[in-house]
Amino acid sequence: MNPAKHRQGFLTGLLFALLSLLLAGCTHQAARTEPHEMLNATLWQQGSAEYIGVVNQAWLLAHDNLDKALADPQWSAAIEQTGSTAHLPPAIMLDLDETVLDNSAYEARIIKQLGQYTPGSFAEWCRESTAPAVTGSKAFLDYAAEQGVTIFYYSARREKLRDCTLRNLHALQMPLPDESRLFLSNGMSKSSYRSQVAQQYRILLLVGDNMEDFIDGFKTGPGVRRSLAHDYADRWGRQWIILPNPMYGHWESSIYNFDYALPREEQLKHKMQELAE
Repeated sequence: MNPAKHRQGFLTGLLFALLSLLLAGCTHQAARTEPHEMLNATLWQQGSAEYIGVVNQAWLLAHDNLDKALADPQWSAAIEQTGSTAHLPPAIMLDLDETVLDNSAYEARIIKQLGQYTPGSFAEWCRESTAPAVTGSKAFLDYAAEQGVTIFYYSARREKLRDCTLRNLHALQMPLPDESRLFLSNGMSKSSYRSQVAQQYRILLLVGDNMEDFIDGFKTGPGVRRSLAHDYADRWGRQWIILPNPMYGHWESSIYNFDYALPREEQLKHKMQELAE
């Protein structure tokens, strides 16, 4: 074989390999820096002064309204609660994710690595049991417990995530003296849980980041959801305390009819169509 041709072939192959690696690196970098629909929302929750202001405002409202509710035997937050409630001991019900537990690190993981939420990757995150507390949540819950108010947590997390969720709550020293006060998804709606608690307790406050945390009928289109929010305008900031979550929720999935199997590209198309000019 001609040595010159062999050397030329070797150099050509080496150059091709280097170019391939360079192009792969560029493609990888482009994929990592491609804009993601949750980028600004997650950055806002993780780093903005405004988020701190909003959540502290919400917990201050919760603190003041808890005092008012304790002083008013007719005060009740759950529309599922009917009849006289004055004789019932006081309780509050709170959502977990983005209300008590801050999962924005998982959303950052989606943006940087995963591209899209999956039940499996969220379960992995939950099992790490490292979600920090939402600013102000522990101080409020400790105050409620000191007032003799029973605290119930309820979440859309699956029952198989009970142990890791409890580990997370205990690590944060959230008041949870009885583990039966943690309701997880087992086929019951949050409205059903409110009805169940309302039989034995006067529910003073509902706290959450999603319509389901306050009223049933959440799995409808955006327009109906907004109408429901208007219908109960007198409850917001009083019996109902809502925390911000621009990252995800039924507000977002209602846009594509809760079809979670829909490819991300199709979901984005629905979102673009929903925008009003």
